[in-house]
Amino acid sequence: MKKLIYVLALGIFPLAFSCYGSNKINGEKELQTKPPFKIIEATYHSWVGGQPDVKGIKVNLVIDNTQIALDTIFFRNMKVKLKKDKSSSKNLYVGTFILEKKKEFRLDIDPKKEYGNEAPDVSVKIPFQLKKNEAVVSYSYKNKRVFYKVENIIESKPPSINN
Repeated sequence: MKKLIYVLALGIFPLAFSCYGSNKINGEKELQTKPPFKIIEATYHSWVGGQPDVKGIKVNLVIDNTQIALDTIFFRNMKVKLKKDKSSSKNLYVGTFILEKKKEFRLDIDPKKEYGNEAPDVSVKIPFQLKKNEAVVSYSYKNKRVFYKVENIIESKPPSINN
């Protein structure tokens, strides 16, 4: 009986301590609570392209630490790589999400006439549950990929084009 208790104790204690202090969403990605940067500005706006059905969302993040490079953003069940805007005087990162246009399908009783139809998009959901105005950014810190939740992203008006 003592051996059974000893074996159970050796198995349970390391498991309990491995979970201590972690902040995980959906049991997959650990979120940092105190990142080595401060978000100065977090905004997004919708945009429409010059072609029919071409539209998307652009997210802008300004951070105060130039030593940190943001990598990826998860927003509204989508994921995209962030790009640093080198033309800006701010430490600005931009994520551009392109919303896919609706695809036209040819439906016919003869399956040969449906040739060319593309399979539907069955993309995987992101590993975070976020509100409409929240995002998660990833970055490298001390040779580790880290995730940070950005709350209260403000919707802004798209920049006007001056002719």
